[in-house]
Amino acid sequence: MAIKLSVPVNGPITQLFGENPEFYKKWGYAGHNGIDYGIPNGTPVSAAVAGTVAAVSFENGGYGNYVKLSHTDGSKPYFTYYAHLASAAVSAGQKVKAGTVVGFSNNTGASTGPHLHFGVKIDGQNPAYKGYVDPMPFFTTGGEVDSGTTTSTDQFTDAVALPNLSFEVISDFLNVRNGPGVEFSIVTQLQKGAKITGKRLQSKSVWIEYEPGKWCAIAFNGIVNLKVK
Repeated sequence: MAIKLSVPVNGPITQLFGENPEFYKKWGYAGHNGIDYGIPNGTPVSAAVAGTVAAVSFENGGYGNYVKLSHTDGSKPYFTYYAHLASAAVSAGQKVKAGTVVGFSNNTGASTGPHLHFGVKIDGQNPAYKGYVDPMPFFTTGGEVDSGTTTSTDQFTDAVALPNLSFEVISDFLNVRNGPGVEFSIVTQLQKGAKITGKRLQSKSVWIEYEPGKWCAIAFNGIVNLKVK
């Protein structure tokens, strides 16, 4: 069994795991210990995976209002964190499914603007981050998540197969999202010169998928991002 998470909110990523190491030294971390999503105040925040509410608390000068969920990967425990909330929608000890609203976003604690801080912690791992690990590799789009239900493995039925066309990123950077459109969440970025092989094309908006759940626009707002190699 492996950890499988759904993205807790639909919004742009404003800070990735490990970024801004100098800033996070004061908290004893080697860099940012989670992923930040820039979303308006009051946005519902969903549980990324089924679990039990381990804590609903407030941390002044840190997470502000936050919810901590406990989970197991086989016999191994791990935790997810949802921080800088306006309020919680769950209580300690409550069992939740993936997708259950656990709270509403805000700007409480050590925060410079409305956002959700999402973290994953596995005690004993990644000492430089006190057990926090990068959530990104655990995100899944479609397929089975640990919620007791199974969803469709392919929600983009209008996508067509590509004959493994190779592309090169020609813009300075290119956001990669978990679906073919800007309404989907950013999951990573590609830098100029990166080479990818397209697997599918969503022809309505000219987005390509190069790995499962990783989509990028060939062109957007008149700017060409990719060229065929």
